Parts: sequence; C-alpha cells; structure tokens
Amino acid sequence: MLATLLASVTGLAPSAVLAVDLLPHRAAYRMTLDHASRGSGIVAADGAMAYQFARVCDGWTVENRTRLRLTFDGGDVAETRWTFVSWEAADGRSFRFRARLEEGGRIVDRLRGYADVGEDGAGTAVFLEPEALELKLEPDTMFPTGHMAAVIAAAERGQSALYRRVFDGSSRDNPYLVNAHFGPLSAEAQAAVAAASGLPELPAWWSRFAFFPERAAETKPEFELGARFRADGVADHITQHFEDFAISVRMQQLETLPEPDC
Repeated sequence: MLATLLASVTGLAPSAVLAVDLLPHRAAYRMTLDHASRGSGIVAADGAMAYQFARVCDGWTVENRTRLRLTFDGGDVAETRWTFVSWEAADGRSFRFRARLEEGGRIVDRLRGYADVGEDGAGTAVFLEPEALELKLEPDTMFPTGHMAAVIAAAERGQSALYRRVFDGSSRDNPYLVNAHFGPLSAEAQAAVAAASGLPELPAWWSRFAFFPERAAETKPEFELGARFRADGVADHITQHFEDFAISVRMQQLETLPEPDC
C-alpha cells in the first residue's frame, strides 16, 4: 500500500511537512444518516461532534467529543459517546493519546498510550490501557497532524494520491495504511467551504481516505472517510463510511483559536 505512487512529499521529514500553515480552531458539527443498506436495520442517526485543534508551544493538541444515536427498524436505539484527546510534537516525533468509548451510558473501552519515532519514522508505540501492548512502528510512520499536513502539501503540489503509514491511537488496530485520494474543488464548492466556516477563501479539495489495519491481511478497508478540506486544515463536511451505512458530519459553527504565547 505504501507504494511508489508517493511523490516528493513522501521523503519529507515530519518537521518539514508541518511547515503547512494549519489553523488552530474549535468547531461544532452535526451528525446525520447519509445512507444505510436495508440489511443494516438503521433508519435514522443523530449526533454531534465537538472538535478542537489547538497549537501549544511544543506541538498540537486535539480534543474530539462525539455523541451518536442510531435508531433501528423496530424502534431500538443505540447511543455511543467517544472522547479522544491527543498531543503531537511539533517535529512529528512524539505522540500521546487517551480515549474512552461509552455505550448506553456505560464505559466499554479505554485507550491510553504514547508513541515515538526517529528521523526515518521508525519507532515504538505503547498502549498502557486497557492492557500493556508494545508495537513496532516501521519506517515512514506518521502521526495524524503530520499526515494531514502531508496531504495538504501533496494537494498543493498538484498530486492526487498519497499512501502513508499512520499511527493515531484511536484503536488497537493501529497503525493504519492510509490510502488517500483527493482533487481540487470547483470555484463554487470552494466558496461554499469558506461560507460554511466564515473564513476567507482558500484553496480547497475533496478527499477520500481508506484505512487498512497494517497487521490485518484485509483487501477491504476497515473504514473510509470522505472530506472537503481547506489549505489551513479546516473541514466543513466529513462523511464516515462503514460497511453498510454512512454518517454525514456537517460543520455548524467555527471559532478560531489564538496562537500560544511561548
């Protein structure tokens, strides 16, 4: 999956990739059902995602708090809450994370750990919860902020695909081989992204990300994401694709955050 389709961005060190000018921001999104197959039994979805991407003196922090309620044919309801917090070093070498999953008001999973890589992207990831687990990270492994910056850099260079190994700490299936395809939005769509965010217009792209667990010999991705994103990393619309349904995530509100006084 990490093939030679990569162009010049592939060889960039994490610190160079992060030269992309990402915007610290806080955003609120509404989640609804995009579509569902008849076999899924899902007839409706409703939820909210609060997302914060902040610059700190030594790197970037992400906070994601998601609530999703699925209604099934026959009236059954399943509600999940997902909380994820991470810190990523400015040079792309270190990553810390913790997550909690609740179903029906009960905590069903916790994740906590860290990862470190060298100049070549090789290193180690350690899960401290729910049980101790150490993973070897192969060369060219990236963390989420560095990966997003690499995608933006590739899009700005006119590339249409990027294949990378990414460790994001969101599940024990990490790291993922991420197959990303993207292309420029029309002028009308680019203006719509700016209007949704209330920000000045910037170049923007459509994208599709497929996530393959590196340790699983699967030919189908575990999940896929579609997104419209700007050159500053702000996304106004995300679609989460699962095997038999998809969730639409649309921005409702955005607030820019200050740079740290370091």
